Amino acid sequence: MARPVNAAQYQRHSLQLISRVLNIRSGASPFTLILDDLNQRAMPLIGELVRRALSRNVNVVAVSFEATRFHPAVCSVPAYGEETGERILQRIRAALSDAKESLVVVDSLYELINVKNVDMGALFHLVAGEFASTLVGVYHQDTIPDQGAHKAYAPQPLDVFKYMATTVITCKSFAHVLAAKAARERSLPEPTHGLLQGAEGIVQCLDANDRRGIVIEAEFRRKSGRPESETYFLRAARQSDYNAPSTGTAFGTLRQEFVILLDQVPAYRSSETTRLSNATANDMESTFNLGLTDKQKQAREEVILPYFDAQKGEGAGEGGRILYDMGEEDDFDEEEDEI
Repeated sequence: MARPVNAAQYQRHSLQLISRVLNIRSGASPFTLILDDLNQRAMPLIGELVRRALSRNVNVVAVSFEATRFHPAVCSVPAYGEETGERILQRIRAALSDAKESLVVVDSLYELINVKNVDMGALFHLVAGEFASTLVGVYHQDTIPDQGAHKAYAPQPLDVFKYMATTVITCKSFAHVLAAKAARERSLPEPTHGLLQGAEGIVQCLDANDRRGIVIEAEFRRKSGRPESETYFLRAARQSDYNAPSTGTAFGTLRQEFVILLDQVPAYRSSETTRLSNATANDMESTFNLGLTDKQKQAREEVILPYFDAQKGEGAGEGGRILYDMGEEDDFDEEEDEI
């Protein structure tokens, strides 16, 4: 596809990329990796993926370690408890066997790989290769990786997931993104949140999981290897966003795309971002008068600067001669001067 030549074409191109991923279009992204943490969980995004898949009659299979309640149209594969990795793969295969197109969602990739010892390559080959379906996995970035001796030379799970993923989506709280933008506008360091603060006992910050919507930073990897990155804003879905469900469908089809670029959000684009993010530092007024009166300007011009005489005519050609008047306390050594 040709590179966009103007802003309007660029916006359409960027929205088309994320829309294909959200709507589970065939071949758009065989493996989508979603990164989240306690400050912004991926559940709003996962819920939107499932809703759009069901609206298109796509078979949805949920491999769950954390969630226990699902829509009746979702095929649940519990992975917690005594379930083994081999048993989980068998249940996924059975859930995919009778469907033409499927979406497999894993709510904790780390536990699937490290606790149940499921081979990531085998899972990807089963879903994307054998059944030509879409795999979506969630990785919690605040999970501490296992540092066992037997895995000292093995790559970290997150590195493996990023290497295999065709789309990587990072979830961020909208309120935290606004706070970071406000700090940049004041030329201040961006605030840190959650575990990155390094404060004892703090794992989740205020304004986490903003209900206004979720900010998603997406990286799309083409077959050529060239990545494309963009940041979007996904608000909560409304009933008016979907048509009425037809017979035999759980949800109606999408009426109009409502994911937008982050730069198009009024609260982010506005110059009042600092006020919206509750940054009280902007309300502080300086107690110093930085202006100068005419009398102060005249006094400043009359100040004689050091070595000013060396810049006059008597100093020309002497390489900036320094004039120094010896005082009574100075000890003049004639022998040293001769050397």
